[in-house]
Amino acid sequence: MDQNSTYALVLREHIADLDPLIARWTSGHFILSGMARDEAAEFVERLRAIRSEMVGRMGRPDLDARLPRVADGLMAR
Repeated sequence: MDQNSTYALVLREHIADLDPLIARWTSGHFILSGMARDEAAEFVERLRAIRSEMVGRMGRPDLDARLPRVADGLMAR
């Protein structure tokens, strides 16, 4: 597994972690009013923005391209 595929895997795992949080906070499971409702709505919007940014990073074509290998100090000997 190269660095790009590892990065993509980490992004997929984080997105999978965010989805249940967003679903739970938008399902009506919590009954909030006043400032608590407003703060919860802001929280959900931030979660959605983070998720959207991660999905955008997943769509980058350079994540699929293989980078040339770079030798580290141990490999160069």
